[in-house]
Amino acid sequence: MRAAKEINLQTLTDEMFAALCHAVLLKEHGIVYKPVAGEGGDSGIDGFVNDYEIVYQFKFFKARPRPASFLSDIDKVAHLPNLKQWFLLIPEDPTERLYQLIAEEKASRSFNVDVFGKTWLLLMLEKHKHIKDRFFSEVAKEASVQKVIHLSEVKARKQEGMLKEIKREVRSKKPIRISVEKPPDSLTPEHIRLISDEIEKVVRGASGSQSFGKICSNLKNKYGVGNWQLIRDEHFSDIMDWLRKYYYATREEYRAPGKIRNELIGVIKSQQRTLTLNDRAYRDLLVKLTGKNSSTLMEIYELKLVKDHLNILLGLKK
Repeated sequence: MRAAKEINLQTLTDEMFAALCHAVLLKEHGIVYKPVAGEGGDSGIDGFVNDYEIVYQFKFFKARPRPASFLSDIDKVAHLPNLKQWFLLIPEDPTERLYQLIAEEKASRSFNVDVFGKTWLLLMLEKHKHIKDRFFSEVAKEASVQKVIHLSEVKARKQEGMLKEIKREVRSKKPIRISVEKPPDSLTPEHIRLISDEIEKVVRGASGSQSFGKICSNLKNKYGVGNWQLIRDEHFSDIMDWLRKYYYATREEYRAPGKIRNELIGVIKSQQRTLTLNDRAYRDLLVKLTGKNSSTLMEIYELKLVKDHLNILLGLKK
């Protein structure tokens, strides 16, 4: 794939460079960053943060000036009482001489002094791509075209590979399993492993009434895919919950939940008659135990709770 055009900060104007710097710093600092309009840079300040604790100055140039001229405005901000850091932003990376001057200033000042150049600004543009697209739309457009071309080439190569597999199958008259492209949002390898472990647990708990293949078939039918490993990864938690319910369902001697509920309700009604509980006393007891006044409204675990409690009462009665 042909390399996309590189960003050249020198194609900007002085005003555009300042606007780019302001946009980057606003994203980095948020609303605490305050741009200074007009000729603010002449006083050593193009923008600041937190009542001048951090001050930024921009210096744009086409032909690189003497390194010392970059630092000529530091004295204009040295009087600021809250100043902790002064940063210079330039469109090219600093020379060795400029780094030396920065180090000397840093050693002699009560606040930090540093410089950010082309490399730092390009990193910020990669971090905040919408700013990059706004100031370098042609570069962004070309990068998008290159990406489309690359994806088209990859797709063409995959299709060519599949065609070769089909031709080999026809010539050999032997079935060849053509590889299926795995969607990027499908289950991760770690989640596939965890799901497989949970399926194995269900199979062991079912004591032979369920098989790994049967559960996988139910799973892929549930999500409408040809292979359960291609289910979207966002469904991982739901799959694990479904398998746990599947597991506990198999532990109930493989009976339908409705049948279990009806049997429990029948037992509870029999216990009510044995204990000679009138309807009011019976329903008060249900509310006390489960918060519900009817067994038909209860879940299986609540019915079991009521049954066990009535068994205790029956034991006490005896």
